[in-house]
Amino acid sequence: MTARPRLQRALPGGLRFGRDRRGPRASGRASFVPRAIAPAIVLVLLSVCRSARADDMQQFELGKTRFDAAEYDEAASRFAAMLDPAQEPCEPEATSGAAPCRLTDADLIQRARTLLAASLVALKRYDEAEAEIATILRQNPTYAPDPAVLPQEVVDRFTLVRARLREELDAAAQKRAEEDRQRRIAEQKAKEEEKRWVESLVKAASERQVIVQNSRLVAAMPFGIGQFQNGNKKLGWTFAITQAFTGASSIAASQVFNYYASFDQTIATGAERAELVRRQQITLVINQVAFGLWAGLTVAGIVQAQIAFVPQKVTIEKRPLPPRPALRVVPTVAVTPDGFSVGAIGAF
Repeated sequence: MTARPRLQRALPGGLRFGRDRRGPRASGRASFVPRAIAPAIVLVLLSVCRSARADDMQQFELGKTRFDAAEYDEAASRFAAMLDPAQEPCEPEATSGAAPCRLTDADLIQRARTLLAASLVALKRYDEAEAEIATILRQNPTYAPDPAVLPQEVVDRFTLVRARLREELDAAAQKRAEEDRQRRIAEQKAKEEEKRWVESLVKAASERQVIVQNSRLVAAMPFGIGQFQNGNKKLGWTFAITQAFTGASSIAASQVFNYYASFDQTIATGAERAELVRRQQITLVINQVAFGLWAGLTVAGIVQAQIAFVPQKVTIEKRPLPPRPALRVVPTVAVTPDGFSVGAIGAF
């Protein structure tokens, strides 16, 4: 009794099968229409029955209409077929066919399995229904059926199966939480590595290596010049200070010696001449010792600079980078047959 009004609504023009109660005249007019469009109906039915797969939404709706019509056996068969891994996947675009195909959309798969479980409950096939419910809960432990859409008996079945799988679902939730934590850690690590990589690129682009060829002749110079050329600043300052001090001491002592030697000893007394001679000898010894130390330090510095000679020196020079591009946002407005849309386009 319920199929006849549904079929009447499905046919074009509100055609009715059976006796027309509107009177003889109305019946005569209405009887002509089915005979006129009968060939068209046959062609439509033949085109619907051809083996062409529907898209996910169309395939789901074909099963849902059976469920809404309380044709639970047919609905269960359709939902089981669209969830069968052996079926070919549905076409990406809607077609005129209704041949079985496998759903690929995750949301539609969950909805189809829920309606399959509801159909099995209506058919009193509880074991199969609970198996489908268990599959839903294992894939989505937080799933809860809508009591406004599904019968209370189906909602109760979900509650019973969830209670039976509580430990398994809790363990799965903990595992999923740990996997999410590890994934976030890996993503954070990847971001940090990418940040370091970008910083290294910026550093490489902002610096330039300059290679300077060193000279053996420069390395043979005194006062730590060879050490400075080789990059050993500490040793260079040591040789520079000591050689400068001994060299200056030798020069100062020679000047003092000359000063004492310039006195006219003929007018000096014997004691004064003896004091001048003593002082000249002291300054001469200082001069000779200081010069010897200077000469030794100079030779040592030259030998060390030649032994530790560095053929070339690499220096880093900074160079300016181009400024970062500024964020530019341009508003957009598009007019469509259904209205208009407002957006923005950014460049950075």
